[in-house]
Amino acid sequence: MQDLADKIKKLRKSLGLNQDQLAARIGLDVQSTVSKWERGKQRPNAEYTAKLAELAGETMGQFIGAEPLKKNDAAVRNYRVVGELQAGAWKESLEWDFEDQYEIPCYVGPNMPNYPLKGFVVRGPSMNKLYPEGAIVFAAATISNGLTPKSGNKVIVSRRDQNGLYESTIKEFVVEPDGSKWLWPRSYDPEHQAPVEYNNGRAEEVTITGIIMASFIVEAMRG
Repeated sequence: MQDLADKIKKLRKSLGLNQDQLAARIGLDVQSTVSKWERGKQRPNAEYTAKLAELAGETMGQFIGAEPLKKNDAAVRNYRVVGELQAGAWKESLEWDFEDQYEIPCYVGPNMPNYPLKGFVVRGPSMNKLYPEGAIVFAAATISNGLTPKSGNKVIVSRRDQNGLYESTIKEFVVEPDGSKWLWPRSYDPEHQAPVEYNNGRAEEVTITGIIMASFIVEAMRG
């Protein structure tokens, strides 16, 4: 971790920024977090690592000291991170403004279909058994790709309320032997452990908009 800490400090100085200015540059509210990164006390999550790598003119893999990414490597593709997924967060749009989006490399299996994917940052504890805070998931859209979720798929679920606001979360899609369909949060938080029946006439419009194909999780996030 100390190598990454030194690299962050070196990057900041090369840009002529103090810690407050670097924090503002990458959309971080708390300057003390940058100080923790530079002292090796904390590691940036995937979202901020991607932004730091972009400032350095490197891929994320290069920035964190992994093997350099090769553009002709079929197992590595760049995808755009376009928004956040968080239970209970109602917004006017499912995606950020384009200028707030960024690209990140993703390792994918050689047999995975070549669907266009979009990345989303996971916020909150509603799926933290599988995707901790700050993880990035990559999803293929259901409608535009003609995809139908299968039991066991991790899916993006979007709801629209009567005011036209949207909430997007991750759930596990489960089909029971009786044919009923359920959306399960996989969470350690008691407030996010109850399943929701899919297509049961709820007042909000509930739609499975994407199927998770890959994810980026720094293991330190689990601690």
